[in-house]
Amino acid sequence: MTPTYTPAAVEVKSVLRVLPNLRISALGDSIEDADRLALDAYAISISSSGWKLDLGKLLSAMDQGRSMAEIRAFLEARSGAPLPQTAIELLEDAAQRSTRVRDRGMARLVECDEAALATLIASDPKTRKHCLRAGERHLVVPMASEAVFKRNLRDLGYLLAATGGGSERVKEMPHG
Repeated sequence: MTPTYTPAAVEVKSVLRVLPNLRISALGDSIEDADRLALDAYAISISSSGWKLDLGKLLSAMDQGRSMAEIRAFLEARSGAPLPQTAIELLEDAAQRSTRVRDRGMARLVECDEAALATLIASDPKTRKHCLRAGERHLVVPMASEAVFKRNLRDLGYLLAATGGGSERVKEMPHG
């Protein structure tokens, strides 16, 4: 009995060769179906026993839940040798690109009749912290700020009115 369990290392024989030109070649005649499926997920098939690492395919695989660490570990384990610098750089570039653009949630696109009105709303002390400019006549309002934005917009003398088709247009309210 031991307090922890450490599984024995799984020995994987070298079945792939990753080349400096980003091509991956199967060694020998047989490659396991699981390895073939993994390669098809993040490399472009160029022959029955060859693939090429591709940024788009790597990003797609990561978008579907694969981690770059998992992909790199797979390639290193199956090749039994250090990866070429060009492959390492591509994998690192893909990992970096996967985190540079982030989803910040849902937002409403608001269209103003005039650019001057969009400028007024985007620069007003009450509304500016709840919207962002999106071109000349458009504002983006995060859903979390929508209620406060609408209230402050009314205080400014305007109403956010639906025009149909999912778009919104800012209309002036009569003062009085």
